[in-house]
Amino acid sequence: MLLWVSFAILTATVVAYLLRPLRQAQGPAAIASEAADVAVYRDQLKELDAERERGLIPANEHASARAEIARRLIKRAGTTDSIAADLKQADENSKFSRRIYASMAALLPVLGIVLYLGMGSPHLPAQPFAARDTGPGSEIAIAGLIQRVEERLREHPEDGQGWDVIAPIYLRIGRYPEAAHAYAEANRLQGESDRRLLGFAEATLLAESGVVTEPVRTAALRLLQLDATHVQPRVWLALAREQDGDLAGAVADYRKLLSGAPDEAPWRDAVAERLLLVEARLRGEQVEAPSAQPPAAAESAPQVPQSAAPKGSEPSVNPADLAAMSREEQDAFVGDMVARLAARLEETPQDIEGWLRLARAYKVLGRDDDARLAIVKARQAFAGDEEALGRIAGAESALGLGAKEDQTTP
Repeated sequence: MLLWVSFAILTATVVAYLLRPLRQAQGPAAIASEAADVAVYRDQLKELDAERERGLIPANEHASARAEIARRLIKRAGTTDSIAADLKQADENSKFSRRIYASMAALLPVLGIVLYLGMGSPHLPAQPFAARDTGPGSEIAIAGLIQRVEERLREHPEDGQGWDVIAPIYLRIGRYPEAAHAYAEANRLQGESDRRLLGFAEATLLAESGVVTEPVRTAALRLLQLDATHVQPRVWLALAREQDGDLAGAVADYRKLLSGAPDEAPWRDAVAERLLLVEARLRGEQVEAPSAQPPAAAESAPQVPQSAAPKGSEPSVNPADLAAMSREEQDAFVGDMVARLAARLEETPQDIEGWLRLARAYKVLGRDDDARLAIVKARQAFAGDEEALGRIAGAESALGLGAKEDQTTP
C-alpha cells in the first residue's frame, strides 16, 4: 500500500509542476517592469535638462535627445495603462485557472490509479530484460512502431524530431531511399549536423548503388566545412572523381588520404585497394568492374538481417563479409543483386526509383547497353507522366547514356 501512496504523491508532484503556469499571475510583474521603465525615462529627461543648463551639450542635440526620450516615455506609459486596465479581468481569470489547477492536480493521480487497477495487471511478476522475447514477434512490434511514426509524420510533416528519430531506423533496416528523405527533412527542420549529414550522404549513396550523386557531393563538401578531419566525405569526393572519369584526380585524392592515414585505420586497406585499381585503369590495363560498395563505407554501413529486410527487396550484406569474399564471389553477389532488382521491376514496373537505381548499377558494372535498356523500359512504364519522364531524362544525361537513345525493348 505504501508503494501506491508513493506513486500517487509522485504523480501529484509532477502534475503540480506541469500545471504551475495556471496558478501564476503575470499581470503585477508586467506592470512593475513597465513602471520601472517609465521612471528611468523620467530620470533621463531630468539629467538631460541639467546638462543643458550647465552647457555640456548644444541646444540642437538637447532638443533631439529630449524628443526621443519623450517618445519612448509616452509609448511605455501607454503600455502601462493598458496593462493596468486588464488587471481586473486577469485577476478573475487567474482565480478560474487556480481552480482548474487544484482539480487536475487532485484528480489525475486518482484517475490513473483507478484505471490501472481496473485495466492493468499489477500482480504480474517483473520480467528481466534479458528474458524478454526478441524473436519474430518483436520484429512485428518494431514494424508497428515504425508505422505509427510514419502516420504521425504524414499528419505533421514539419515534425523535425520525428524525422530525426526514424531516419537511422530506415537506414538500419535497409530502406535507403526513405532514410535519405528522412535525413534531408531532419536537416531542413532541425538544422544541419555532422550526424545528420553523414546519415543523409550514406543513405543516398546506398540508395544509388554506390554512385556519388550531386546531393552526396554537396553533403560531403558541407561536412568538410564543419570538420575538415572527416575521412568519409573525402573518400566520397575521390570516388566521385573516379566515376566522372577524372582518374588522375581520383588517384591524387586517394594518395593524399593514405599519406595521412594511421596504420591501424580500418579503412586504409580499402582505400589502398581502390588506389591500385584506379592506377591500373589509368595505365590502360583491363581490370574487373569495381564493386558498387564505395570504400570506407564499412565504417558505418549497417548490417541488415535477411529476416528484417522488406519482402521483395534486394539482398543486403555486411561490407566486412563482402570484403572477405573472393573476387568471383563478389561479382556473383553483385550480379545476383542487380538481377533480383531487374526481376522485381519486371513484375512491378511502377517504381521510378528502382529503374534509376538499376540503370546506375548497370553503369557502374560497365554494362552500358543494359543501362540504356533500363532507361527505355522506365520511359515505357511512365509514359504520359511528365515529372517522371523528366527525372528519367536527367538520369540518362547524368549517366552519359544518350548515345543509343533509339534502342527499343526486345
